[in-house]
Amino acid sequence: MDPQGGTGAAPTKATEPVPPRSPLLKSNPDSKYRKPEITLQLIEAIILTSALLVALGVTFYLWQFAASWWSLQALAGLAGIIAGLLHSLKWFYRTVGDGEWETDRAWWRYLNPLVCGVMGLSIYITLQAGIDKGTAGTTGKGPLFAYSVGFLTGLFADNAMNKLRDIAHVLFGSTRDAPSKPKSSPSRGSDPEQGHNA
Repeated sequence: MDPQGGTGAAPTKATEPVPPRSPLLKSNPDSKYRKPEITLQLIEAIILTSALLVALGVTFYLWQFAASWWSLQALAGLAGIIAGLLHSLKWFYRTVGDGEWETDRAWWRYLNPLVCGVMGLSIYITLQAGIDKGTAGTTGKGPLFAYSVGFLTGLFADNAMNKLRDIAHVLFGSTRDAPSKPKSSPSRGSDPEQGHNA
């Protein structure tokens, strides 16, 4: 028993009422993500932003060597990397803000700048080879022309093969079963939903 005549129990604090949300807010200002997801978003933002700043710094440094051939190739590749980083960053902040950010697409966000860098370099070499001006294959441009042909062929191989297949179907007609197409097992049937509906 305490000197004041009480029972000794600690006084209970009155719960403070939660202030109402401002009517000016259109939605709940609380984050849609859990703490682990917010940490991953922070790491991704730091990596993409740092890579962009480094690429910009290297670009400004290489401009002093703009007269050399290797510097021009590097600048073309760096420009592609910068464009890819901007694309990844734009996709990043939009999906985070819209609540559609996914960890499964991290590989796309990190590898997209590398793909864009190779594309930038390759397109620059293609233009240097003279394919656009009809001067391809001239003296001194043999390696550039060879690279350009290989790059364009590989880049549009799927589209080219599909178009050639369409032309072959028009000229020769389509066969019932292509020799290279595996035949479906008779036990499972042709309906892909059959196993789920059974």
